Parts: sequence; structure tokens; C-alpha cells
Amino acid sequence: AKARGIPNFHVFGEVYDPEAAGLARFTRVDRYPSVLDFAFQSAAVDAIAGTAGTDRLERLFFLDANYEGGEAAALQLPTFLGNHDMGRYAWFVRKARPQISDAELLKRVELAHALMFLARGVPVVYYGDEQGFIGDGGDQDSRQDMFASQVASYNDDALVGSGGSTAGENFATDGALFRTIASLANLRSADEALRRGAMRVRFAADTPGLFAFSRILDGKETLVAMNTGDQPVRAQVLVEAASQGWVSA
Repeated sequence: AKARGIPNFHVFGEVYDPEAAGLARFTRVDRYPSVLDFAFQSAAVDAIAGTAGTDRLERLFFLDANYEGGEAAALQLPTFLGNHDMGRYAWFVRKARPQISDAELLKRVELAHALMFLARGVPVVYYGDEQGFIGDGGDQDSRQDMFASQVASYNDDALVGSGGSTAGENFATDGALFRTIASLANLRSADEALRRGAMRVRFAADTPGLFAFSRILDGKETLVAMNTGDQPVRAQVLVEAASQGWVSA
């Protein structure tokens, strides 16, 4: 890659371990440049799809110091919500909350993508998630076609955010999840702090609810607040003393 003018070609390993300590070992002992962040995926399921407190996310990012290179190296961890082996994030939400409404399912899938795009790491979207694919589990149960499918076990699921199915082709760019993910990608692209800024957790608790964090780069602070609960929340959140002027994004 370097010979072809790509000096920063990113290499990472796939280590199927939901614990940050186990992942970090492969960067320190086995010298992997980076690893897929299965710990992020596990925490996102527990805290947003499930019923864990937001301190589940706080601990995830607290352990970033364990990676070779510390918190700076954690900025390069590929983060994801689901994949071809594990299953799709929408399926995890439905599994954790069998009685969930279609509206809440969409919101929780959107919230998880917001965490992935705005927190530290390199976001990786599994194809079809932007179209609202769900599936019935991992492995072959989560490998739907983008073109019109003839697989009955795929086609019996309504797509998140549209009510359509995989029986027709799914390349639309105007669906709810596609638009949300595109908006998050544009937000990340426009704000360098969301790509390279240090990660600082500002608020977390042992129950579902507010999770707030800052991304800080060159004295600029971007504050992100999200609610994993089902009730509105109000709280005071610590920020840098020098951060006195705020603009809503």
C-alpha cells in the first residue's frame, strides 16, 4: 500500500472477544495494529438495545488506556453494531425487547448508530443496515440480498423505518435509516473533533437514561448527549471551563 502512495493503510485483526481487556492483549502482546471493537458492539447492545445502565458505556471507554498506544490508539478501533456472523443490530434490539413498537425499534437503532458515529473509533456500517434489514439471527440469517430476494425467511421481516421487505430491491436513499446514517456521516465529516478528538465521558449512571460525552480537539469541545431510557431527562453536565459558547448541531 505504501508503494502505491497509501502510507496510512489501516490494518486490523478480527478478535471475537466482547471484553476490552481481551482485545487489548492482542495489540500489546501479539502486536496487532488494531482490532475490531467487539467490546463496543457488546456495550452498545447492553446499554441501548437492552436494559443496562449507561455506566456500561462509561466503562467501555475507561478501558481505552489498555490498548497499545492508549486512548490515541483507541481512536482507530473499527466500531460496529452487527455483522454477517453475529446478526444485525435491529435483531438484537428485537431479541432484547420482544414487545417493542416499530417506532421505538427505529429510534433505538438510530441511537446506536449515533453512538457509533459520534464516539471514538472508526464507524463501520454493515451493508443493508441503512435499509432497515433485521434478519432472524446470525450467520446466514443476517445475509439478506440488496436486490430482490427469493428467500422466504428474509422476506417475512418488515424493514425498520419503512415497513417494506427484502422481496423487492433495496437501494433507496430516502429511507429513515439511510437518511439518519447519512446525516451522522456528514456531521462527523464536518467536525474534526468527532473524528480525531479525545473522548471524555461527562455523565453516566447505573440505570438507562442520560449518557453524555465530549470530543475535544485543539481546545474545541463537541458535547454529545443521548438518552437510552424511555423518559425525558434533565441533568447538569460537566464541560471544560473554557467552553463557554455553544452551537446546537
